Amino acid sequence: MFELFPDLKPPQIVTASSYFENPNRKCPVSVFVLPSPRRRSSIKVARRTLLLSVWFFGLCWSERSVRVQLRVDGSIMASGGPMMNGDISRSPGQSGTLEETLHQMNILIQENRDLKEALRQTNLTMKDRFEGLSVWREKQREERDFLETRLEEARSRMETLTLQNQELSKRLEEAGRAAGAPGVWQATPSNQGAELETLRAQVARLQAEKNDLVAMNSELQLKAEQDSHEDSFIEIIKVSDGGVNSENNVCGMERSRRPEPCMTASRMDNEEVTVSQLLQSLRNETQQVEHLQAELRASAARIRKLEERKSIIDQSTQTAEPEPTEIKEDKAASEVENLKSQMMTLFKELQQAQSKLDEAEGMKKNLQDRCREVEQDMATLKAQLVEKQAVQAENDRLKLQLESVQAQNQIEQKKAGEDRNTLAQLKDAYTKLFEDYNELQEERKKRESQLVQREVVDELQERLTVAEQALAAKQNKIDEMKQEMFQKEKDLETISVFKAQAEVYSSDFYAERAAREKLHEERERLAAQLEFVKKQNSQLQEEMDSLGRRSLNEMQRRHVSLGGSPHGAGASLVGRGTDWQQGNIPEHACPKCNEILPDLDSLQIHIMDCIN
Repeated sequence: MFELFPDLKPPQIVTASSYFENPNRKCPVSVFVLPSPRRRSSIKVARRTLLLSVWFFGLCWSERSVRVQLRVDGSIMASGGPMMNGDISRSPGQSGTLEETLHQMNILIQENRDLKEALRQTNLTMKDRFEGLSVWREKQREERDFLETRLEEARSRMETLTLQNQELSKRLEEAGRAAGAPGVWQATPSNQGAELETLRAQVARLQAEKNDLVAMNSELQLKAEQDSHEDSFIEIIKVSDGGVNSENNVCGMERSRRPEPCMTASRMDNEEVTVSQLLQSLRNETQQVEHLQAELRASAARIRKLEERKSIIDQSTQTAEPEPTEIKEDKAASEVENLKSQMMTLFKELQQAQSKLDEAEGMKKNLQDRCREVEQDMATLKAQLVEKQAVQAENDRLKLQLESVQAQNQIEQKKAGEDRNTLAQLKDAYTKLFEDYNELQEERKKRESQLVQREVVDELQERLTVAEQALAAKQNKIDEMKQEMFQKEKDLETISVFKAQAEVYSSDFYAERAAREKLHEERERLAAQLEFVKKQNSQLQEEMDSLGRRSLNEMQRRHVSLGGSPHGAGASLVGRGTDWQQGNIPEHACPKCNEILPDLDSLQIHIMDCIN
């Protein structure tokens, strides 16, 4: 016990044992109190435990003992009855043994140990979760900052590339205007060829997707044709005017795949006509049954009348001759037999009509089921038609995209042809200028050799310098255009790479955002759980504090109701030294300050205040 509570001191005896001098005295009680420290944790759990133990110095009888029930709120209850003035009432029937008391104390100690361990584990778990959440939050913040920086860098690079592209386009337009070339230069023939190859690959991919969509459309049409119901013949009942003549013509259902789509509207019209015919036949059958029932009732009434007439004739002819009565009885009997045979035939006809009516009702139910199935098939066919229309719209959209791509390809090809023509014209102009330069050089040499006039030489020299300057300017322009072409090719390649990187970054960003949203939801759920646990802990804390205050108030109230005078305790303080020296220990004395109190309740209240 002292290993479990290291801050608990060994108990000190507060009553003197005078049991052997006076056997009628109650058993003395030794009390020690557990302090009530407040233990703080992440969930702010505070506990206060008051443990009371009963030690015995002597036993009056072997069957007498005190059973003390320990409670978490710090109160003490004796199993034998209420406590008065520090005495514990006991009864032989309700008291236990000392071993049972110790066993209960061990059980309570074990429960206390288990509760402490559970609280410690809960604190550690909550601490680990909080640390994990903090680490995750820091990691998410770092990743978000990194992604934002990367996004800003990519955005700035895209802006710079756009500005460079615009500047190069302007310079290219100015160069084209200066050279007299129509349009804006776009790319070299090699670059145009690469773009043409990519466009062809896109066209092939779109064509493959179109073929897949056409195949899916054909499969859906085949499924719709397979699911369509075929024509079927039903049983038709014909009723004649003179009697009931039924003909049952039942034909089996035919189901076969047809190459063309079935006409659902015509089939529905045929089924409606068939249902109307069946309803007409049912009405005829019902009228026939009613007619037969009326005939049956009339024949039954006729039979009753004949029986009454027979009884009257029998009574009136009792005194007549025997031979005429026998003849009349035979006639009446034959007439009755005839009526019975007619009634039986009518009853058989009624049964036949009823059976046909049942068959007609069964056929009506079958037709209703068939109508429901046809309606379901119509709904499925409508859904398939909607899907087919969506696929057709997608096909049309893809066709439009393909046409737009082809138009763009043709425009690019035209621009490439114009660029080729411009380059050929520049080459021709360069060759012509070079030929003029060579001619001028030869002419200059001839003039020098022939010692022409100085003015002609000066004029030729000026023409030569002008031609050289024009040739140098043309050569510089050609070099600049070649450099610009090379730079444009590089820019186009880098732009495609940047576009791919931007797509990758955007996909990563969306994935990270989805993951962050999931983690945020998990964090909110954990926070809600933590709030709930905190509320429960606060409620438990309030309940424990209220129970402790209630127990103290009850003890103080009992102490006030007993009416113990505090003057007795002050008077007893005078002679406590002499009494203790003589070997008599006071009955209710504090083990810390040695203050003598009148009863056990006052002693417990004083001990709690003194220790705290």
